[in-house]
Amino acid sequence: MGAFFGALPDVVVALWEFGRGWTGIVITIGSVLLTAGLLFGAKTLRDTHGWLASILGMMGATIAAWWAFGILPSAWIYFLDGQRDALEGVVIPEALGIGGRVMSANFYQVFRDVVVMAETTVAMLAFAVMAVAVQKRYPRALAEGEQSRPQSGGYK
Repeated sequence: MGAFFGALPDVVVALWEFGRGWTGIVITIGSVLLTAGLLFGAKTLRDTHGWLASILGMMGATIAAWWAFGILPSAWIYFLDGQRDALEGVVIPEALGIGGRVMSANFYQVFRDVVVMAETTVAMLAFAVMAVAVQKRYPRALAEGEQSRPQSGGYK
């Protein structure tokens, strides 16, 4: 336990250096603010400028998708691979076993990949829930005075 808590300051310093310090924080906050601004613009312009609101919403969703499916998983893997000497066996076990029986000799890599899979699964579910919520809140409607087109009922 002492080695675990003793290694944490070194891990925090390595994480700070990996994220390029304040530059990484500014980039992250800038991305969050840009995404929030685009989504707010989409919500505000929805009733008056439908296409523009749709474009702004997709731009915000694209930034969020880059972070959720690209930047975060990639950074996690790069960080853990780069700091393997400091983390393996101290913060994250190198092998997993019960008693004298080894269940996973490469637990460090398994842990690294399971975290990526879990984050990606959570992100996919969050995107699906948000898509359903947006569709329910803003159902597709015809413009005022527009008539629905006749339906063919399928192939004849």
